[in-house]
Amino acid sequence: MPEPASLWRNRDFQLLWIGQAASALGSRASTVAYPLLVLALTGSPAAAGVVGFAATIPYLILQLPAGVLVDRVDRRRTMMVCDAGRLLVLAGVAVAVAAGDPPLALLIAAAAAEGCLTVIFNLAELSAVQLLVPSRQLEPALAQNEARVRGAGLLGQPLGGALFGLGRAVPFAADAATYGASLVTLAAIRRPLVAEQAGERRHPWAEMGE
Repeated sequence: MPEPASLWRNRDFQLLWIGQAASALGSRASTVAYPLLVLALTGSPAAAGVVGFAATIPYLILQLPAGVLVDRVDRRRTMMVCDAGRLLVLAGVAVAVAAGDPPLALLIAAAAAEGCLTVIFNLAELSAVQLLVPSRQLEPALAQNEARVRGAGLLGQPLGGALFGLGRAVPFAADAATYGASLVTLAAIRRPLVAEQAGERRHPWAEMGE
């Protein structure tokens, strides 16, 4: 069997990777900006912690149901819906911050909504990678994705602080823009991202239990 083409020549995978590199960098920047904004508005580290908790709790409660959902739908469509939702959430935060001092409840709700959409997106992306690359290239593809995550973590924190220094709304507007970039790259992917169903579909609760 001939060797598959290099990952660097896999157009659809690279489009997915580039879009997610941009959005991961923007997400890291806004993650830093959230506590800075809450501290600036309230002066309360506890309030900043509540916003951070709101962004984290979806990772604890949504992984299983989101995984079952992703197995049943078109991955690209799912990712695009999630990106569109996150774009609207972050754009809304940016507008609210630019207009004045947004209420803490709004920031908590925005952080939780973005977290929920991110959980679903990440699971859909992981499944999409398995459909975009041959099985023999799955390990290097996942390694390339991990390098993206590490790079975003390294650069995103100082970027978030720098953008916040330019203006409180700037990191949130920038994050919204990166979700727009991700939408563009997802729309340009040609390969179908729907996995073939093997056997009869079981009840969602049965799959979650397994």
